[in-house]
Amino acid sequence: MRLALLGAAFSVGGAHPGCRHGPQAFYEQEFRGLHRRLPLGMRWAGVVRESGSGLQRYPQGASIVLDSVQRLKHRVQQLRRGGMLPVIIGGDHTCAIGTWSGVGASRQQPLGLLWIDAHLDSHTPESSASKRLHGMPLAVLLGEGDSRLTHLAGFSPVIDPRFCAVLGVRSFEAGEPLRLKRLGVRFYTRDEIHTRGLAAVLNEAWRHVSAAPGGFGVSLDLDVLDPMLAPGVSVPERYGLQPRKLAQLLRQQSRKHRLRALEIVELNPRKDPQGQTRRLLPQLLRALLESR
Repeated sequence: MRLALLGAAFSVGGAHPGCRHGPQAFYEQEFRGLHRRLPLGMRWAGVVRESGSGLQRYPQGASIVLDSVQRLKHRVQQLRRGGMLPVIIGGDHTCAIGTWSGVGASRQQPLGLLWIDAHLDSHTPESSASKRLHGMPLAVLLGEGDSRLTHLAGFSPVIDPRFCAVLGVRSFEAGEPLRLKRLGVRFYTRDEIHTRGLAAVLNEAWRHVSAAPGGFGVSLDLDVLDPMLAPGVSVPERYGLQPRKLAQLLRQQSRKHRLRALEIVELNPRKDPQGQTRRLLPQLLRALLESR
C-alpha cells in the first residue's frame, strides 16, 4: 500500500482562520518523522489551497468552498487512480466534501464512512443557525443540502447512510439528530461511550462501516479529543476522548485493507502554541494505518 499525504488548507467555511495553516505545520514539523516510522511507501503530494481568505458563511462563502472542494476532489481522484491511498490533512472539515467525492468519483460507488468528531456536522443551509459551512459536510456527503456540493462526484449520496457512523459526539443542534435518524445513520454520543465504554462502541462502529460493499474511509476531526490534551482546534468541546486510548483502539481494528482514504482535520496551529495537538496527529495516523 502506497500512501499520498495531501494537505487541504481550508478555513473559509470554518470557525477560525488558523486552521488553514494546519497542513503546512504538519508537513514542516511532523511529516519526516512519520515517514521514518511507517513501514509503508509514502510521499507528500502537496497542498490544495483555498482561493479566498477570511471566514464566510453560507451563501456568501459557498462559491469559494465549491471551487476548493472541486480542486481537492480532482487531486484525490488522481491519487486513487494512480494506485495511492490518499491521506488528507485539513483544514476545516468542509474539505471532507472534496475528499470523499474524489474517492467516490474514482470508484463510481458509494462508500462507508466513520466520522469521528465532537460534532454531527449534519446541517443543511435551512437548518443551520450559524450558516457556517463546516457544520454541513456530512449532510452533503449523505445527499442533503446544496446540490452543487451533493453531486460533486457525479452521483449522490457519496456516503451510503446504511454504512455510516458518527463517534464521539458531544455537541449538536436541533435538526441534526433528526436528519441522521431519518437517514439511518448511527451516531454515538459521549453519554453512550461513557455507559458502554469506548472499546465496545468503536469496535461496533468500525464493523458497521467497514462492511460497505464499496469499501470505507475514516474522517477524524481533532476536536473529538479532550481539549486539555489537544487544545489546537477551532471549536474545542470539553470532556473529549483520550488520545492514547483512541490510538490504541484504532490500531486494533481489522479490515484496513478495505480503507479507500483517510482524513484528519482541524489542526489549528494558532491555538496550539506548544505543538501538543500537532504531535498527536502522526500517532493517530500510524494507529489508523498499522495492523495489530
